[in-house]
Amino acid sequence: MDKFLFFNILLSAFNIFIIVYAYSLNFFPKKWRKKVNQDTLVGLALIFVTMTTMFVWIIYFYLKILS
Repeated sequence: MDKFLFFNILLSAFNIFIIVYAYSLNFFPKKWRKKVNQDTLVGLALIFVTMTTMFVWIIYFYLKILS
C-alpha cells in the first residue's frame, strides 16, 4: 500500500508539472509555439493525466477504507 501511495504522489506531481507547463505556454513567443505546435498535445495530456490521477486516488482511498 505504501508503494501505491508513492505512485499516487508521483502521478500527482507529474500532473502539477503539466498544469504549470500548460499555464506557462502563453509566455513563449507565438512564433515558437506555431513551430512546435504542441498546444493540443498538452491539452490532451492534461485531460488524461488528470483523469488518471483522479481514478488512482479514488482507488487508493477505496482500498484504504476497506482494509
